[in-house]
Amino acid sequence: MSSAAVQDPTEETETESISPEGIESEETTSTGKNGSEDSVRRVSYDLLRRQMAHCGEYTFQALNKIGKLSPQDTSRITQKYLKVLNSCEKGKPFPDALNYLVIHGWKKNEVEARDVTLAITKALLRYSKTKVSHLAFAHQTETPIEFYNAFPGVSEICRLLGSPIIQVSEKDFVSVTSVNPYTATAAAGLISNEIEAEVGRKPFQFITTTDLNAWKYTCERHFGT
Repeated sequence: MSSAAVQDPTEETETESISPEGIESEETTSTGKNGSEDSVRRVSYDLLRRQMAHCGEYTFQALNKIGKLSPQDTSRITQKYLKVLNSCEKGKPFPDALNYLVIHGWKKNEVEARDVTLAITKALLRYSKTKVSHLAFAHQTETPIEFYNAFPGVSEICRLLGSPIIQVSEKDFVSVTSVNPYTATAAAGLISNEIEAEVGRKPFQFITTTDLNAWKYTCERHFGT
């Protein structure tokens, strides 16, 4: 396991990169409707990689504390997961730690993975220090295409972290989902900061988890992944 101290990503004031000052960005240019070049803010891929590593370490440590992983297995799966993250090609979505554990660590088939993931998700919800709701049918919400188009940086955060927005009201609130409550929480913080940087105010955040099949379907529908 990494020697760095692992903090709870559900504690927004302590999560790496949650504060606006801590967000790294890359500036790209695109041609606006008036033909001029507009600066487009992008959260750095390496920062998101570090955020996923942070969430992964805490996910596995939390599962160890609630008796789902032995100390030896916690160390082993953490190291494997960090290697996978480090090998991700730039621009490709990162695998979520919880899904990686069930599919690659525990080698569960499709039917088993659905039930095991749900059990682990709910166990993490009980352990989490932040209020996170579980919505089994998150995939029945509409895809916020116009919102993604208006905030390409937000769209990239959602796509790369596998945390789609399932509800949004203008720029006032966003609802984010994942199978992993810690990933959803981290994504919500990054999304909130991105919106604040664009419009000058933070939206309210609603953080949810959903079932494995609903999550996969939603990511496919939103991002084609």
